[in-house]
Formats: sequence, structure tokens, C-alpha cells
Amino acid sequence: MAAQISIDHIQSLGGVPRTFAAGNIICDYESDAPRLLFIQEGWAASSKMMPNGTRIVTEFVLRGDMVSTPLTVLSRETVQAITNVSVIVFPDFTSLPKIEAPASFYRVVLTELMRRQARMSEGLANIGRRDAMERTGYLLLELATRIGASRQHRNSDGFDCPLTQADIGDAVGLSTVHINRVLRDLREAGLLSFRNGVVAFLDRQRLMELVDFDESYFDKHVM
Repeated sequence: MAAQISIDHIQSLGGVPRTFAAGNIICDYESDAPRLLFIQEGWAASSKMMPNGTRIVTEFVLRGDMVSTPLTVLSRETVQAITNVSVIVFPDFTSLPKIEAPASFYRVVLTELMRRQARMSEGLANIGRRDAMERTGYLLLELATRIGASRQHRNSDGFDCPLTQADIGDAVGLSTVHINRVLRDLREAGLLSFRNGVVAFLDRQRLMELVDFDESYFDKHVM
């Protein structure tokens, strides 16, 4: 199971709870309040819109992940709820003259920034160096690892996945038509299936070998 920030620990540090309905914007590059948001429950997507109207999903934001509004502004991204999302909101200490916070809070924030950098680096390598089937398989393996075994689908080697084919396509640089064909090829190859909101790994080990999936960058312990 991937290491994640302890939500119980984050809750113990205070913060303001807030919820966002599916489809609502959590923050975007026009946000003017510097905040740190830790995801308690739900799925969100961080994305950029290109001048031609194409959307690029830079990453999916899951339980335990942190969203920084100053980083969102700098990268000109929008974070939108895919499902109903609950968060814990803190001021961003890097943007304020002074804020009292336990040392463990600073450690959590810095560790999450490093984890996000690692995910972004892997995502760039995935799109740049793998073919369509490999990059799609890699993304779904990564999401399964980030969710962890305790949150996988109860009836299969897989997980409940609220993403649409368009969401997956926007994350791996493929059109909806192309991603539909890739998912069919993965199923026919006996590697995985994606139906009715469930990703089921038909042969996880063979898929991991095919895409050279290495989950070691998830292994760093986070309190």
C-alpha cells in the first residue's frame, strides 16, 4: 500500500473542513486566497486548458493529497471535483508573514510537495516514453497503488474508479476514441478491464512487467 499522509494527524492540527459537490471548482489559477487543502475523501482532477480548448489532466488528486492554491496559480491549473470531495483547509504559511504551526505540519507540507513532484516526474516520463497501451496501464496501476489495498474493489484485484474515458484520455494525451480502443486492447490482451466504474486487473504482474511499473517512489513513509 502506498504511503499517505495521515488524515487523522492532519485533523488534529486544526484547519477548517469544507465540502465540494461533484463538478464544482475547488480552486483555479485566479484564486486570491493562499490556502493549503488536504483531501479527506473523494477524487478531483488538476488540469490545464490549452488555447485550442484541449484539456490536459496533470494529475488526479486523491485522499491524503494536498492542493496548494499558490502553486495552482503559478502553474495556471484548475482543480475540479470529480466526485463529492471533502477537504481540510489551512492558511498557506509560505504566503503569510507569520503563522504558528507545529513542526510536524511543516514536515507534512514539504513531504507532500516532494511526493507531488515525484508523481509529476513519473507522469511526464510516462507520456513521453511509453506507447498508448503502456501509458494507460501505467496510470491505472499508479492510481491503484495510491488508493491502497484497503480501498480496492471488494470483488476483484482492482478498484472503484469514478473516472470517465475522457478523464483518462486527458491524463495520458489520447482522444476519447483512442482511449476506448486502448482499453479494449488491454481487456482483449488479458491485462485489465474497465467497466461500470470498476478497474479490474486481469493479470497485474504481467501488466507491471509490460509497462515497467516501479512503485518505489511511493514507499517513503509519511506520518
